[in-house]
Amino acid sequence: MDVQWVVFVQIAVAGALGAAVGLERELNAQPAGLRTHMLVSTGAALFTLSGVGFSGSDPTRIAAQVVTGIGFLGAGAILREGPTVRGLTTAASLWVTAAIGLAVGLERWSAALFTTFLGLLTLAAVKFVEREILPRRRVLEIVLTLEPHAALDNVERQVRTILRRSRVIKVSYGAEGQSLAMTAQPEDATQIASLGQLLLALPGVHGVEITR
Repeated sequence: MDVQWVVFVQIAVAGALGAAVGLERELNAQPAGLRTHMLVSTGAALFTLSGVGFSGSDPTRIAAQVVTGIGFLGAGAILREGPTVRGLTTAASLWVTAAIGLAVGLERWSAALFTTFLGLLTLAAVKFVEREILPRRRVLEIVLTLEPHAALDNVERQVRTILRRSRVIKVSYGAEGQSLAMTAQPEDATQIASLGQLLLALPGVHGVEITR
């Protein structure tokens, strides 16, 4: 096969493998999805191909520069919401996708294919295990909007009663006692819908927001 066509095939394969990882992120409504992962993998492969084409070039230096660039993208995918940090898995998937593109650029076909498979297995299968088998490690962020004259101490006491099987990690109060935020770690698989209904039925509670 002509060398030029080999390069085209490498770039196309890099984009396809990046798309496989990005599709999983896209289906889970993550900030970096299909297009981002495809571009990262394709770009990493092109950087590698451009570098190895010169005599005396060092692929390890190219890889180091690609990893540095991906670090900025990964940082942009990480979001902090109160005590919770989100997007770490997406940032890690971008990092792995860049490594896949580098491997394709170096014609490490088996390594690139196996890493893609292992990455998808980690994102899908391990997520299922975390959700179904390890629910006790899950942390809930509960924010209650209170009515103007609600008794804050009484509301907190009743919330703790509802969360009696959970470990309360943090409690904070909004301005003028208009909101109550709690971070709790349930001992069992707590159903968010049921918990929300119980909290909304408390006297003095105007609104409920629960995230995990």
